[in-house]
Amino acid sequence: MIYAKIQEILSLLLSVQYTQRTNVEYDYSKQPRPCHNIVFMLEGKCTIQANDTTIQLKQGDILFIPKNTTYKSQWYATPKTVFHSLHFSFHPKNDMLANHNIPIQLLDNTHFHDLYRLLKDIEQYQFSKNADSFLAIAAFYGICGKLFSKIKISETKPFNKTLSPAIAYIHQNYKRQFTVEYLANLCFLSPSRFYYLFKKQIGVSPIVYKNKISVQNSAQELLSNKELSIKEIAQKHGFSSPIYFERLFKNVMGKTPSQYRKEESLI
Repeated sequence: MIYAKIQEILSLLLSVQYTQRTNVEYDYSKQPRPCHNIVFMLEGKCTIQANDTTIQLKQGDILFIPKNTTYKSQWYATPKTVFHSLHFSFHPKNDMLANHNIPIQLLDNTHFHDLYRLLKDIEQYQFSKNADSFLAIAAFYGICGKLFSKIKISETKPFNKTLSPAIAYIHQNYKRQFTVEYLANLCFLSPSRFYYLFKKQIGVSPIVYKNKISVQNSAQELLSNKELSIKEIAQKHGFSSPIYFERLFKNVMGKTPSQYRKEESLI
């Protein structure tokens, strides 16, 4: 019961240390990251290229990679690269980072060692299914409290407040089946007017937008929950047909679910 309640707040909380003994390049310029990442650099160097921004990472640095960020990274082993990543995502109804424009950025590393101890607490208790789960959550919010007070965040300019009820509903209920008419009623608009405004301001139709959200969330779980089969993940995220899921996934992510799980990582 305790574990289930925590899962209502966070859909992902995973603390992992990575060690690389050769130079490695990761290209995520066309595939947005499926979750938020806070990276603690322990050894080696790294160069991050995101749009027109170049970030140089060295030992003792802390990097924040927001969910849906696209970038390239080059990791230099000297003689090895060691970094510890905290991967996390909030459930849509509890996502305090939603509706903000957050660039990839270096964070204040003044309390690096204190924060890293909290990160190790998460690593120790992250899979607990009893009261120890609270220790992981407490450590997570301890890290957030220290780092996010100084993070560069700017409010995203709203498309149209009239559409907000529909957009919020899609994010919170993407696993369900619903119609354009239902979404239009949430916004007190006719279906034709709602469809016109949505496509004009979001860029795609409501159903395409719903499918994109479904695929992005399933992509996160493909990497974080490898105990589940692709079919089970498809069903969990609202797809009754594995064939349709695979076709839609490839259309959005550029790879089939099996390719994505094999070739990608949460780094």
